[in-house]
Amino acid sequence: MNWKTNLQLIDLDENQPIEVTCGKCGYGYYERPSDLLQRDGFKYAYLDEVEAKLKCEQRGCCGAVRIALSNDKETEGFMGGLA
Repeated sequence: MNWKTNLQLIDLDENQPIEVTCGKCGYGYYERPSDLLQRDGFKYAYLDEVEAKLKCEQRGCCGAVRIALSNDKETEGFMGGLA
């Protein structure tokens, strides 16, 4: 069990970027849940199933990919300290 088996594609924010990286050629690109939900068989899919169904989009590759959730929110450094 991992985080990919616990989350469904429909649970994600529709604009959250999903990083897709090919294990064969290393090509990387981003998908959005709203775009993936338009495809056949993805409506109630868990993220591990999405990862298994996606193939590399690089011309002539079609290798297996891995997915990761990206966060486009700004992060802040730790500004505190010990008193």
